[in-house]
Amino acid sequence: MSEAKGMVIKMIDNKDYKVVAVYGSPRRGGNTDVLLDRFLEGLSQYESFKQNSSLKLELDRIIVSELNISPCRECRSCSSTGECIVRDDMQALYPKIIDCDLLAIASPVFFTTVSGYLKVFIDRFQRFWALKYELGRNIITKDNRKGILFCCAGSKPGSIFDCPKKVMRSLFDVLYIKYYADFLYNDIDFKGDILKNSEAINDVYEFGKSGIFIREV
Repeated sequence: MSEAKGMVIKMIDNKDYKVVAVYGSPRRGGNTDVLLDRFLEGLSQYESFKQNSSLKLELDRIIVSELNISPCRECRSCSSTGECIVRDDMQALYPKIIDCDLLAIASPVFFTTVSGYLKVFIDRFQRFWALKYELGRNIITKDNRKGILFCCAGSKPGSIFDCPKKVMRSLFDVLYIKYYADFLYNDIDFKGDILKNSEAINDVYEFGKSGIFIREV
């Protein structure tokens, strides 16, 4: 391990770096889709993925609006078992989230919070809240996990992102994920608006390409 600019850097060898990218918008090809795609394009160019054959990028894309995910029923079954009794597409997603190194989530802001599709997805992680805070069990064995939020809003005040950030913090907390970074852009409303912000597009690409979140502990 080495230290640079106050950060602890750890080299990762002989493993797959597993990324789960969650697309929370109901609109395909919209502004937050563009941001997340551009970030992933940059990440694919991270030098260690290209030069070190022992470190591979493994990517799962989750488009929540295309899946069968029911809302949490608040049946409280997970409070005693740590499991969710609702049998739908979430059951196949839980293992991917448990095993990922990076959870990247994108969503527009709807009525000051994340999209309805994404909120339903997030609410189904109640079982992990129960595991952590009621049952005192941690089924997640990986450490140094990171979370990143990409978010766009039509409103201009910066405070429009306060609620989405709180939602992300709550989700990342129960998944033992560090809220590592967010990319928040307001006054972005109609499809394609983000493409007019070349700085934003470049920033997320370069951030992905840097891979700093991979190396930093």
